[in-house]
Amino acid sequence: MKRCMPVAAALLCLAAFTARAAEELPPGVTLVKPEQMKWEKSESGRENAYLLGDPRKAGPYLYLVKWPPNTKALAHKHPDQRYGMVVSGVHYIGYGDKYDEKKLHAHPAGTFFTEPANQPHFGKTMGEGAVLYFYAIGPSGNTPLEK
Repeated sequence: MKRCMPVAAALLCLAAFTARAAEELPPGVTLVKPEQMKWEKSESGRENAYLLGDPRKAGPYLYLVKWPPNTKALAHKHPDQRYGMVVSGVHYIGYGDKYDEKKLHAHPAGTFFTEPANQPHFGKTMGEGAVLYFYAIGPSGNTPLEK
């Protein structure tokens, strides 16, 4: 039994060292696991997880947006060119300065899309909701076009 204790302690130390070494990353490398993402609820009811930069400041930014099921965004525009992708669910996007269900296009998971600067658009989710990924160069903003 006395011989097993040092062996067990050595194995535990080795396991701890291996786990720690797996987390050590080269300088400049960032790793954010899903469980580490900080989701912030917005006034619209959607949640945002900012992963890079700040949309309110100059420079690149990247974030995720969780759209709850059956959510609608009225027409609005952004001052910056945005690049987006639907990560999960289905997101419906239409273009114009007034929300119009007939103009909605279904974008299933995996769909890449662009939002040109100052292009009026609107969106919606249905029963499954959606998670979207956005990348752009700030500063950004959101100008509502209807109430």
